[in-house]
Amino acid sequence: MENVSRFRAMGSICRQRAVFDPQNSWKHLGDAERWEHLAAVEISDHFNACNTGEPAKPHATPTATAGPWRAHAAA
Repeated sequence: MENVSRFRAMGSICRQRAVFDPQNSWKHLGDAERWEHLAAVEISDHFNACNTGEPAKPHATPTATAGPWRAHAAA
């Protein structure tokens, strides 16, 4: 569940960037949607694991180097 708060924080940062970078707001809002989706998947997996008694499936945690925003930040 620690990942959920981290994913939602990243989504919030992306939405803030959209406000301050209107020309690229579509990209930042898309990134925010991706982070929110990852949070929803994490919650769903945790819920299913709690109800079935099976351990949750491990997901690859996104890193700062994954994704198009890394190339944009370096430019």
